[in-house]
Amino acid sequence: MQALSVNMNSNICADFNNRNLKFGHAHNSMRESGYKPSEKALIAGMSVLGVLASIALLAKGEGYSLKPSKMFKDFKNSYIMKKDFEAKEVISMGAGSCLGGIIGGCMIDKNKENRKAKLRESVMQIGNVSIPILTVYLLVEKLFKSAPKGIKAFVGLGGVFIGVTIANFLMNRLNNLLFHEKNGEGRKMKFSDFAEHPDDVIVAANYIAKGNFVHKLGRIIPIALLIPGWEVGNKKAHQ
Repeated sequence: MQALSVNMNSNICADFNNRNLKFGHAHNSMRESGYKPSEKALIAGMSVLGVLASIALLAKGEGYSLKPSKMFKDFKNSYIMKKDFEAKEVISMGAGSCLGGIIGGCMIDKNKENRKAKLRESVMQIGNVSIPILTVYLLVEKLFKSAPKGIKAFVGLGGVFIGVTIANFLMNRLNNLLFHEKNGEGRKMKFSDFAEHPDDVIVAANYIAKGNFVHKLGRIIPIALLIPGWEVGNKKAHQ
């Protein structure tokens, strides 16, 4: 009886792990994409270039110099150090990250199905970047603009989770329309969908109460937005 109980418990645990694999850190695109370290490094590098290119375009649009001699001479007053990143900046950097991830992923993988999977994932990731931050903006800056700070903080945090859920639903439908195929229940939400959203929390905090600490914390936003490009570049078919 004891052996039977142990066996049943093992089977239950195995079934639970299989069902929930996509929601944890061990998702294939995060750890087991099958690409070599050098190939993963290329994906990461292209994602970095995508984010940097977006920052350069944003900086140029606001009159900042892109000459390295000027940027590094007065780095404290450069765009990346002075700018309070909000919805426009987050969406732009996220799109750049995804574009870099696609380019890097397609450079290392010539398989048509895998490339198609990367394109599908890019749609998911762009939605996962833009919809939550726009949800936070709508809730905190519009609907609850005059509410007390404590309520706005709660609403802002809730807006991230609401936005990710909406993005997952809408982008699955959009993917099915764009690629003319059904994918069962579609791509399920996973840990990394939430891992890339410290930016939304920081932007929400910036909307609620601007300050030196929040401004300094915002310098990690470009780093957080490397995750979408990494996910896109490492995505494979049937993963």
